[in-house]
Amino acid sequence: MGLRSDYQSLSGSSGPWTQSKLKKSLLLGASTLALGSLVWKSGSNMASTFEVRSESCGKIDAVAPNFNKSVDLIFNDPSFRHESLLKLSGALQIPTEIQDTNPLPEDDLDYYKEFFKFHEYLVETFPLVHKHLQLEKVNHVGLLYTWKGSDESLKPLMLTAHQDVVPVHPATVGDWTYPPFSGYYDNTTGFVWGRGATDCKNLLIGEMEAVEQLLKDGYKPKRSVVIALGFDEESSGVLGAKYLGEFLYNRYGDNGIYAIVDEGGGVVPIAEDVYVAAPITGEKGYVDVEITVHGVGGHSSVPPDHTTIGVAANLIKLIESNPFEPTFTPKNPFYGLLTCTAEHNDKLPSDAKRAILEAPFDSKQKQKMINMLSAERSTRELLRTSQAIDIIKGGIKANALPEVTSFLVNHRIDINSSVNKTLERDVDLVKQVAHQFGYGVTFNNQKIIPSTELGYIEVTAKKGLEPAPISPVEGSDVWDLFAGTIQNVFENGHFKENPEVEFYVTQALISGNTDTKYYWRLTENIYRFMGMVIEEDTMRTIHSVNEHIPMSAHLSTVAFVYEYIVNVNEKA
Repeated sequence: MGLRSDYQSLSGSSGPWTQSKLKKSLLLGASTLALGSLVWKSGSNMASTFEVRSESCGKIDAVAPNFNKSVDLIFNDPSFRHESLLKLSGALQIPTEIQDTNPLPEDDLDYYKEFFKFHEYLVETFPLVHKHLQLEKVNHVGLLYTWKGSDESLKPLMLTAHQDVVPVHPATVGDWTYPPFSGYYDNTTGFVWGRGATDCKNLLIGEMEAVEQLLKDGYKPKRSVVIALGFDEESSGVLGAKYLGEFLYNRYGDNGIYAIVDEGGGVVPIAEDVYVAAPITGEKGYVDVEITVHGVGGHSSVPPDHTTIGVAANLIKLIESNPFEPTFTPKNPFYGLLTCTAEHNDKLPSDAKRAILEAPFDSKQKQKMINMLSAERSTRELLRTSQAIDIIKGGIKANALPEVTSFLVNHRIDINSSVNKTLERDVDLVKQVAHQFGYGVTFNNQKIIPSTELGYIEVTAKKGLEPAPISPVEGSDVWDLFAGTIQNVFENGHFKENPEVEFYVTQALISGNTDTKYYWRLTENIYRFMGMVIEEDTMRTIHSVNEHIPMSAHLSTVAFVYEYIVNVNEKA
């Protein structure tokens, strides 16, 4: 049996480039965040002389809702800002931490006691939501709100976020400027501090605030609105979003949802007074590969030429010395952000601009662009399958030969590749080392090379996830409405007092995964976007000490959700 059929059961620079360098600005993602987008920053003050022949990243038409009773209030009213601050701050004070391994709620409800406190907080804070929306609990802790529309023939709009946050390491608590679960607001900087401020209680509370305000305004939707809140996104969503996805699929079926908005990209500066909104329209795949060297034990005073640790070390060196080759096609969502940068950053050197814009048509320019991006750690993984050796185990005693040594390789799979191609490459490298040291090889319990007197190397694939389907952009009315809403919220709202700002909307890619991996069957229109300007200082603290968010960013999130709900109803 070949690797492909066997795996089916698992799948669910140099030269002119030194003139400029890439500046990293992470885009929120789930788990990680995530995850990353890029901002170009030229080291040269010379404006580019390369002329753009036809603009791909042009301004799109802003879509303003007719029902806009509270849009100005959200952005400008001091009382609303104060109340919004209290709601976000209160949410950050509840430590809904999740670990890598968590019990089933039915087996240990007490484990999730902070989540139940959070549920009570939501009930107290958003009384109209809990009066007018149907609330269902999925797997005890997941929350599913349904705001029923008047026209049941219309597919519902789905908003999602996650209740959980990554843990705060006890040893780092003293390093925080303000306590990690204080929800402290610094009036001088305008920042709200706390674990989950940007990942992603800001989005969760923003969604609830927007619906609460619409209800207060007397709004009645034609199209139903669903809010799905998982509780273990930071540990792959296997208890939260996975259960929610199945529940929703049983209710709505294939392609039964109009569109999904989840955490993801935001608005990033690409030049002085030039900003680009970069929703994530695709995600890389994922697979963990556990490699175990099984050998022969004995006394360390009479060692073989290579212990199992030595063989494993040689294999690790071979893997790290052979990174995956980068690939590029214009279908990569990351190319949207690259194109916007090339067209609207006047200080980007001509050769870099030409390489980006001509890459789809000129093989030499394509290779130059790939070389440039591959030279930067912050961009290279958006063009290739990554590999990281994250766990290693071997040996139990100084004078005993290690009979078994294992290590785990984590891969985030290129959108132009697959789980199977990734596994085939790993097995090929394992076979090389096996031949070199005289070992056998098995893959998922299938013999590839017979075991020898020295032993064998076992390869096991875990948690296989193919790259996500790319959400439609070109020629999509759903995208046009989504992007047009973003254009209006920022051009005519967030940046209204700064008319010198140029604002564009494009798409981008994330190297991690969000809860949306469990929602693919529900719709092809999945847009991972935080309605906020993402600054480097803010994103540097995600999953780390001093996580914080500007209050202005939270307000723009509320405004975006408010306007988008109305727009998808008015344009239904």
